[in-house]
Amino acid sequence: MSPTVPFWIVAIFYLFIIISFSMAIRMIIKKQLLISSLISIVLIPLSTILLVFSSIGRGNQNEFEYFINSVREFELWAWLWLVIFAYLLYWWYLVFRYKKQEK
Repeated sequence: MSPTVPFWIVAIFYLFIIISFSMAIRMIIKKQLLISSLISIVLIPLSTILLVFSSIGRGNQNEFEYFINSVREFELWAWLWLVIFAYLLYWWYLVFRYKKQEK
């Protein structure tokens, strides 16, 4: 069996994914940041699927080590995931900025 990262890291990651997905749905329902929220709705499941399927052949590395090595080796899936994650961070910035302006 391959080594794995501690459970709390996995829990934080999936909590981020679930909260982001829920917030994107909420923003769409409220018709706020509509296009960027729709993009997030598409990218969140894509990023999760990308990580799960890409880590199948990781060998004797945990998920984080495998991801870092894949980024260093310029593997497309790793760079694509980094772009998606950067977009999600930017989307959260937009959400917080929008909420601040709303007050």
